[in-house]
Amino acid sequence: MKIKLIKSVSFSAIHFVNPFFIVIFSKIEMMTHPVLETERLLLRQLTILDTEDLFEYFSLDEVMEYYDLNTFEDKKEAKNIILHFNNEFESRKGFRWAIELKSEKKVIGTCGYHNWFHDHFKAEIGYELNPKYWRKGYMKEAILPIVTFGFETMNLHRVEAFIDPANISSEKLLISCGFKEEGTMHDFFFEKGRFVDAKIFGIINE
Repeated sequence: MKIKLIKSVSFSAIHFVNPFFIVIFSKIEMMTHPVLETERLLLRQLTILDTEDLFEYFSLDEVMEYYDLNTFEDKKEAKNIILHFNNEFESRKGFRWAIELKSEKKVIGTCGYHNWFHDHFKAEIGYELNPKYWRKGYMKEAILPIVTFGFETMNLHRVEAFIDPANISSEKLLISCGFKEEGTMHDFFFEKGRFVDAKIFGIINE
């Protein structure tokens, strides 16, 4: 792996270059949101300027089918979720990256960590993607460096994901990223007025 020091206007960073991705990061203690870069994607902090891009797909039933929120009807809801994700980072409860497609300078989804249990060295990963960009490998391209960041910079030992058993596409995605299925919890979440099962997947830093 080649390593070279680069300059940044906002923080000192190190570029890690390997066949899969380039990672730019700052120390978590600096409270500067880390930026990750892949061949096609820029993974960065969400801003209010991303409201329109998020509302474009959070307002679609097909995106929200397995989400624990109702389909958005107002752009204020997109603004509020951006504020929520950024508050989670500021309170050290998690990270959420905007997935910006570099060729279009457009946010096509988000991915990141929540339920970060520092004492247990684990966090839960979550994600969603604009349907216009499904089945193009973008989410896998985002998840891989985010998991690496979790292991190498956040000092996570375990990353886990909970998905609806009917969400076959998400299951295939996680397996392709090295996660292993660990079982099914029945009536594990109460979402949109009903109890739902959850399949759990995990990956260990070994």
